[in-house]
Amino acid sequence: MDHTIPWPCGPTAASNLKCLCRRHHLLKTFWGGQSGWRDEQLDDGTVIWTAPDGRQYITTPGSRLLFPELSEPTATVEARGVSAGHTGGLTMPRRKTTRAQDRASRIQRERELNG
Repeated sequence: MDHTIPWPCGPTAASNLKCLCRRHHLLKTFWGGQSGWRDEQLDDGTVIWTAPDGRQYITTPGSRLLFPELSEPTATVEARGVSAGHTGGLTMPRRKTTRAQDRASRIQRERELNG
């Protein structure tokens, strides 16, 4: 779950939260800002992503297909103050081991436990 308006300036409320996969959360966190990727969430849950070159990509909640009665717009969210941003000094995380090494290690530990 991700806040569209970063906490503490934006509340933890349905109209300010959206589900992001790891890739899109990293995109927003490390390549966001005025000259990077930006997102805007509408009251009905629609998210408008704006690329650095100005192109826009619109996504709508998948739950609308399954639960249309639960997909009514929620209250409009207002920012409380100005967010200083949470990415100052952060860099993209790097793995210390590959996924294949992690998997092999996990399998080895399970085999040792099973004797």
